[in-house]
Amino acid sequence: MKHAVRKYQENTFEIIELKNDHVIAKMAVNIGNSLVSLRFNEEERMYFPFTFDEYKNNLKLAGNPFLHPFANRLEDEYILVENQKHLFPDQNKYLLYRDGNNLPMHGLLLKSDKWKIIETYEDEDKCFHVAEFFFDDDDFLSIFPFKHKIQMKHQLQNNKLTIETTVINYDDKPMPISFGFHPYFLKSKQHMNLEIAADDVIEVNEKMIPTGNVFNKLQKWDFKNDEISLAENAFDDGFQNLKFDARNIVTFKIDDLKIEFDKNYPFAQIYAPNHTAKPYVCIEPMTAATNALNRNSCKLIAKHNGFTASFSIVL
Repeated sequence: MKHAVRKYQENTFEIIELKNDHVIAKMAVNIGNSLVSLRFNEEERMYFPFTFDEYKNNLKLAGNPFLHPFANRLEDEYILVENQKHLFPDQNKYLLYRDGNNLPMHGLLLKSDKWKIIETYEDEDKCFHVAEFFFDDDDFLSIFPFKHKIQMKHQLQNNKLTIETTVINYDDKPMPISFGFHPYFLKSKQHMNLEIAADDVIEVNEKMIPTGNVFNKLQKWDFKNDEISLAENAFDDGFQNLKFDARNIVTFKIDDLKIEFDKNYPFAQIYAPNHTAKPYVCIEPMTAATNALNRNSCKLIAKHNGFTASFSIVL
């Protein structure tokens, strides 16, 4: 099956399209290098109800934003660096996205225009593009003081889109890894089934910050073999101890759509509001738990070392 890459401009926005006979994936490179459309046999599977201009200039999230250098929330205005509090400078706090409690949320790169395409490729079997981001801006370093490079590869192969992210530490100190993604999948009908391949739910406090405790998902929901209907159930919950198979892959499902994480995404946030104004389900791969940068519980990568994690959407 022929695979192809197309690069084009839409107004001021640089778009990459990966395509084969059944799938078309579109990424807005200078809006966070984010997947904004994924069509399978002409059916859209991503939630992105905006023009590019609207999305670039509003505070809404859609598509598949990259959450870096932290996914989800922090409990306060600092991170831990070598066991010491690194306080965010007041003059640069405007860079932070915020939740309803004014807590820092989802990092610094959600809609960045600093991504650069460094490679594209196509043949009969697959196509991909690779984009790169250098995290060396002084303002960003005042929040997350680690110089590093990020490379993100979107690859389409048959009915699978894989997003592979590599972070290379160029700083003189070990760098904590706490990134993730927030894919918004369209909820096309009320009666959809969700499959969560994990039992342990991360308990949180009133501000959605983990308490350190976990509980079994059956204490809160009526799952049958990891599956539950979304008709009457809603989620905004973190899961850990995911059920990885012999390939070191864990699979979540929304009806016939599969979302696969590799072993370097050991945490998942599931966001599935039961509200007609929010017609989406988010299966969010995370390299660390919510608030890990405040709790000294991140994986560290040494100077000049790299870390790679990938997840796939299987249509």
